[in-house]
Amino acid sequence: MTSSLPPPPPPPPRLGEPGRLSGRPPPRYPSWLRWGLGDFWIATGIFLLVGVVLGAIVIFDNRDSLMDSQGVTISAAWITALIAIPPLLQVAYVVLAVRRKGRGIFSDLAARFKPVDLAVGMLLFLVGITLATLVALAMESLFGISPTAAVVDLIQDGDGTTPGISGWTVLLAVLVALFIPVIEEIVYRGLLWSALEKRGMGETAVLIASSLIFAAIHLEPARFPILFVLGVALGFGRIRTGRLGPCITAHVCLNSVGMIALLATL
Repeated sequence: MTSSLPPPPPPPPRLGEPGRLSGRPPPRYPSWLRWGLGDFWIATGIFLLVGVVLGAIVIFDNRDSLMDSQGVTISAAWITALIAIPPLLQVAYVVLAVRRKGRGIFSDLAARFKPVDLAVGMLLFLVGITLATLVALAMESLFGISPTAAVVDLIQDGDGTTPGISGWTVLLAVLVALFIPVIEEIVYRGLLWSALEKRGMGETAVLIASSLIFAAIHLEPARFPILFVLGVALGFGRIRTGRLGPCITAHVCLNSVGMIALLATL
């Protein structure tokens, strides 16, 4: 007489296996999806190239000041262009590439949102800002370094023609607080993350690798440790929910705090 008992459940994931942190099995990407790491590096190349071109235009525009050893002064309008245009073109390529080569960013890059993501994102924000503060205090104590974001330095070292808060400054603050986080999450916790998973990398390795690249691409060596721990905190949002909603929420909160503090000092 054969037993009618159901088969035993599969064993839980072991240490080091994909799905360990999230408690879920690794995602499955259909073989016909054609986007991947190459698209991430193309998008990154667009970001860097456009930034270099805009920077060269600013230097050319200030060539007389450079010849007089007066240094380069950047207007608020140019700062806004330098901050906004490269990532906008970067994410435009990502969206088009994933749509043309796959199913779109919502299905392939987990760019989805649920109401619960607000609460999860706020928790990640608190964890991230606590970790970043601890790292900043350690850097100041050990090395005497008090790193600030590049955009803050650009605004504070602007041309000085408009004292206080200008319309361009407010626009820049809104872009950095609300739009840049969405773009960066789609690129780093979206395309880069999914491309590494698609290649079979476990989520712990994906978390570390994406956080390292996220920190390095900012080209701010003094803030690298801070950006890395923030990348790890944000990455846990995707691990625990499988969506970018918590990552975007936490990132928006982090950038908004910085922009509010900046505007308060102007």
